[in-house]
Amino acid sequence: MKIGILTILNVNNYGAELQCCALYRKLCKMGYDVEVVNFLFGINSGHDFKGERLTVPISFKQSIKVRLLPIVQDLFCLFYQKNKKLRNKRFDEFHDRYNRLTKTVYSSVRSLYDANFDYDVICIGSDQVWNYEKGYSLEPFLACFDKKGTKKVSYASSIGLSVISREAEEVFKKWLSGFSWLSVREQQAAKLLGDLLHRDVDVVLDPTLLLDSQEWLEVAKFDMCPKEKYLLVYIVTIKPCDYVLKLARHIARQRNLKIVRICRDAYPEHSGNDIQEILTAGPSDFVGLFARAEYVVTNSFHGTVFSVNFSKPFYSVIKSQHSTNSRLTSILQKLGLENRIVPVGSLLPQISDIDYNRPEEKLKNERQHSLEYIRNAFSN
Repeated sequence: MKIGILTILNVNNYGAELQCCALYRKLCKMGYDVEVVNFLFGINSGHDFKGERLTVPISFKQSIKVRLLPIVQDLFCLFYQKNKKLRNKRFDEFHDRYNRLTKTVYSSVRSLYDANFDYDVICIGSDQVWNYEKGYSLEPFLACFDKKGTKKVSYASSIGLSVISREAEEVFKKWLSGFSWLSVREQQAAKLLGDLLHRDVDVVLDPTLLLDSQEWLEVAKFDMCPKEKYLLVYIVTIKPCDYVLKLARHIARQRNLKIVRICRDAYPEHSGNDIQEILTAGPSDFVGLFARAEYVVTNSFHGTVFSVNFSKPFYSVIKSQHSTNSRLTSILQKLGLENRIVPVGSLLPQISDIDYNRPEEKLKNERQHSLEYIRNAFSN
């Protein structure tokens, strides 16, 4: 069975590239013939917007925000082009080594319509592929380009929103009704789509949790890991999150650990002289840094996931007690680790380690459920 994965990649984001790699590698290990459609997502500088229209309209304010984000990122990196090139090179090498991408690069939505794919199954992968607020066309991730009646399956796809517009409801009704199997990664999204489509929508693990720690060590690099014992910080928000650094310093003092921070791009975050910033890590370096860390503090979903995968003591910082980051809270609740969530501004927690016996057993069960979904979806 030949499977083509369509997901968000080519955006030089650790979570996006690693979730794509994880789904590809797991499907290959299960015996499927798999390749990833080498589509340049909208944020990629090589994406061609000619003739492209939004699938779901968004506000003018959100549209401006979407267009400004890559420009801001480029401005931040303006004086760090050497770092940027090295970081990009490591992302490219990662894909060359650990992913099988189509030889053809699809730089526009239009080019997908012109393609002549011969897949038995089109698999719409994980990440926020159905989040229309990102301001890019959803057509690739709804498989609108398919004119052959190819079987369509989603795996751990995400809307990333708790409420959707009436226009979005109509779009999802029209296109997702044609999917043979639907799965998402948040309970909230499963209920939303289940009610909308009047069908079962499964909840499965993010692909990065399909691979266990030993499988992730197969792609890890350790060149950037300090010789000293260290606490790892990973912050994904552009706005500074001083609380994360405050918590990290609090733990590092108690545990006598060096603090290392993976920066979200190739420019310095100016964390302070006591924190070593890593600006040029590729995905393999990212995995290695988590694997060797003694402790982790993060506000990232995938930072949390890799902490769990490597059984690391960690804290996940969210914006507030009522944060809508459902994917993070959802997985930690499933694993019985919701006490590792710390809202910004709260009293610093009493530092503790984690007994992973029960969470690992729960993760094993969730992994089995997700693999069973894959076997059923691709065989029936």
